[in-house]
Amino acid sequence: MINMIAQISLSSKIYDSIFRANEMINRECQNALDWITDIIENSDRPKRNECEICGHTNKKLELHHIRGHKHGNETITVCQECHETLSENQRLWDRSWLDQNAENKDVFFERGLIDIFELKYRKTGQEIFLLIAEELKRGFSYD
Repeated sequence: MINMIAQISLSSKIYDSIFRANEMINRECQNALDWITDIIENSDRPKRNECEICGHTNKKLELHHIRGHKHGNETITVCQECHETLSENQRLWDRSWLDQNAENKDVFFERGLIDIFELKYRKTGQEIFLLIAEELKRGFSYD
C-alpha cells in the first residue's frame, strides 16, 4: 500500500513537471509569435530600449533594416555587436541584394528574418528561433 502511494506521488510529480514544461514552451512560442507579428505588421516600429536580439540595455542601440535600408523600412532595435553581425550576414547574400531596383524584396525580408532568428537563438539559446529559421530556410531561394 505504501509503495502504491509513493508511485502515485511520483506519477503526480512527473505529470506536474510535464505540464509546467508544456506551459513554458507554449509561453515561449506565443512570445515569439507576438514579436514576429509585430515586426511583420508594423513596418515603422519605434526604437526599443533594449536589443531585440540579445536583450542588452546598457549598450549603444541602433536600428537594423531587416531587408537592408535600400529595400524596405522594417527595422528592429539591436546593439552595435548584433548589428555588425547582421550587416555582415547581409553582405553575404545573393548579389541581387546590391541592386536597389531588385524585384525580389520579399525574399530579402525572409532572408533577413532567417539571420535574425539564427542570431537570436545563438544569443539567447531559445530553440524556438532556431526551429523557425530552419523552417524558413527549407526551400528558400532568391528566385
